[in-house]
Amino acid sequence: MTQSYGEEILKMDAKEKSTNTAADTKKTAAELAEMAKESVEKAGETVKKTAEKAAASVKKTAEKATASAKKTQASAKKTAEKASATAKKASASAKKTATKATTAAKKASAKATAAKKDVTKSCVLQDNYGNEKSMEDVYAAAIANFKEGNKRVAVKEIKLFVKATENKVYYIVNGTIPGSVDLF
Repeated sequence: MTQSYGEEILKMDAKEKSTNTAADTKKTAAELAEMAKESVEKAGETVKKTAEKAAASVKKTAEKATASAKKTQASAKKTAEKASATAKKASASAKKTATKATTAAKKASAKATAAKKDVTKSCVLQDNYGNEKSMEDVYAAAIANFKEGNKRVAVKEIKLFVKATENKVYYIVNGTIPGSVDLF
């Protein structure tokens, strides 16, 4: 069994190709392993970056929520202060209104009392000869007579005493100063 030279070359070629293929497979497996390792590292970095971004986003959202809560709390406090001030104003207004109503009621009561007291009075003096004189005229005559002699004294009170038989009106001014005037 002699082999020919060509067959030997073919066997060597096949052997060499199989050796090369095994070496190439080893080389390719090593390259694939290296590529897988790099891919895992890149994936780890991507995951790490994504986690950092998510943490930053969560932190920003938490800060915004805290700031919003503080603003809401401040707004609620201001609203409560405004409501308190409004309530105080309303209370003061109610007190003023109540005071005005009480004053108005007192005035109305005083007017009603005054209306009851305002009775028209009239008095006419008459002598036997048909001469007549009203009491207002008698008071005016008595005060005029008093003022003739006492210009510096103010008349605060005057009492009259009519004596028709003597045709005289006697008066007392301020409880101490006497005087008289003719009736007719």
